[in-house]
Amino acid sequence: MRTVLLTLAAVAALGLAGAGAVVTFGLYNVSAQAGHLPGVAWLLHTTFRNAVELRAPAMDKVPPLDDPDLIALGAGHYASACAFCHATPDGARSATARAMEPPPPPIDEAVAHWKPNELFWIVENGVKMTGMPGWPVKGREDEAWAVVAYLETVKADAAPPLPGADAGAAYCRSCHERIAGPVPRLDRLSPDYIEAQLENYRTGVRPSGIMSHAVSLAPPESFADLARELAGASLPDREVAVTGDAAAGRDLAGRGTRDVPACLACHGGEDRKGPLLHGQPEDFLATQIRLWRDGTYHHNRLMVAATRDLEDADISALAAYFASLRAPE
Repeated sequence: MRTVLLTLAAVAALGLAGAGAVVTFGLYNVSAQAGHLPGVAWLLHTTFRNAVELRAPAMDKVPPLDDPDLIALGAGHYASACAFCHATPDGARSATARAMEPPPPPIDEAVAHWKPNELFWIVENGVKMTGMPGWPVKGREDEAWAVVAYLETVKADAAPPLPGADAGAAYCRSCHERIAGPVPRLDRLSPDYIEAQLENYRTGVRPSGIMSHAVSLAPPESFADLARELAGASLPDREVAVTGDAAAGRDLAGRGTRDVPACLACHGGEDRKGPLLHGQPEDFLATQIRLWRDGTYHHNRLMVAATRDLEDADISALAAYFASLRAPE
């Protein structure tokens, strides 16, 4: 028995010494052109698939993914952030992307065998040692689900056309003037407010994976001109049919406390200190209030105080109320 143990110890020591030599002297060729040794690709991919299946949220946590506005938002982000590696559904990957090791698969192949809960985990977390990034910020599951909504249309061979990934106002308008639900109308906001939020997205003060990527496409010195152009757009009022209890929201919006002013005090009058919320999409408003309530946003102490005790029903009612209002003339 002693001999067996000594033999095993010697083998283990030799193995460690060999591994140390590989690391110390750079014996393993890390060249992407050389590819992996036989069996390594299978080992890594099998580990990847099993790890995702283990950690993905349950299927009953998957939200509805058939909203055209949610799909359009995911498509817009995919066009500028993901298509370089995975190409468009009807396009080809670049030679540079194909030269990666492992090469990112075309998007229709990449999503074909994954369930939506698994796609969400991959989009949110990324994959080590593959070039697949995680979501740029934490706490924005709503944004990652938008990308999954688009990917589900790719699986169904029903993907909408992708917008151009042009920098500047044209790229901004592809979402903010064409998508309703999860995206705000910028024509209701002041140039100063828009410029400040662009800077907040750039610096991470206001967490958003979609917007932090979008603002990276424009130099900071262009933010002022960009804000003026977007705020000056003339868009028609949309027909609004809210789903929440707008009457209850009206009561909440007009109710303040000794420590926290009423919502309308900052967001409704001519002397308001915050952005005008009238006519903003109901889904967008509900998401933003929830982000304040849950602590994802925390860069304004009044908003933190105003939202921390709100129930989900309160948030739904407030969003419905402000969405139902027309902007003042």
